[in-house]
Amino acid sequence: MQKPSNNWLQRVAMLSVLVVLLSGSSCASQQLSSAVVTPAIPSLPSSARQPKAPPECEPTCSAGSERLFDSMLQSLTSEE
Repeated sequence: MQKPSNNWLQRVAMLSVLVVLLSGSSCASQQLSSAVVTPAIPSLPSSARQPKAPPECEPTCSAGSERLFDSMLQSLTSEE
């Protein structure tokens, strides 16, 4: 009588592990109830809001600064 080969035992063990893993993932997942209501986010009071950007910062503050510096350079070079 021959002993079963080690390769055969490994295949049986792997198959049984695969069956156990697949059976655990086959059950139906529970549906979340649609009755859960998310809380509403309250609006900020006007004192907590950021102030409107000054006109120099249109469209961006860096663009406004660049325009200001260019005009300052122009006034310095035109006086000479």
